[in-house]
Amino acid sequence: MSKPKKKPAAKPRTPSPITMSKPDVTLKLDLAAGQSPREGFEGVDIWPQSKHVVNLMQYPWPFEDNSVDELHCSHFAEHIPMIFVDDTGAEVSMGMEGAKEAMFKFFDECHRILRPEGWMTVIVPCARSNRGFQDPTHRRFFVAESFLYLSKQWRDINKLDHYNVACDFGIDVVPIIPTELAVLSPEVQHRRFNGEWNTVLDWQAKLKAIK
Repeated sequence: MSKPKKKPAAKPRTPSPITMSKPDVTLKLDLAAGQSPREGFEGVDIWPQSKHVVNLMQYPWPFEDNSVDELHCSHFAEHIPMIFVDDTGAEVSMGMEGAKEAMFKFFDECHRILRPEGWMTVIVPCARSNRGFQDPTHRRFFVAESFLYLSKQWRDINKLDHYNVACDFGIDVVPIIPTELAVLSPEVQHRRFNGEWNTVLDWQAKLKAIK
């Protein structure tokens, strides 16, 4: 009687390779942050010790399209000179082909690097406050309505689509006011905002990139 054959020893199984997805990278930039970038944001400034040393008046910036989740920009936009520029940011004549107002060029670049529905917070002094004029390096002045020009829908409705600006933002602007005014009723606040000096110190605009 023949002996039963031994079954061959089972070969050790090699574990299936695990597919590791690349973790999402969240990039938040604080534009013109100087030595004090906002917590959780990487500073972008011409200051040599910045995380990203960039001249924000020269284009394009060294960031890819749709690569930034959030931007913060406090008290810089009022320093943008009231000039027309070319694609590199160099000053050109107003009537030159492709000339773009410098503020539009700045916000076009912000829109380019923001991801779709990415947020940007902009803080500027109110044009009806001493803060708007106290710094001799301020070159432009903002009211709440200034930010409407960054909305494509608003430009189209007001027949300003011929302006050389490409960005499109959803816009919400709120006033930053002295603490003693915060206790007043909304009606009184509104009346003072529109008729008195130094009632609104700054404007804070929340801009949502529409693409």
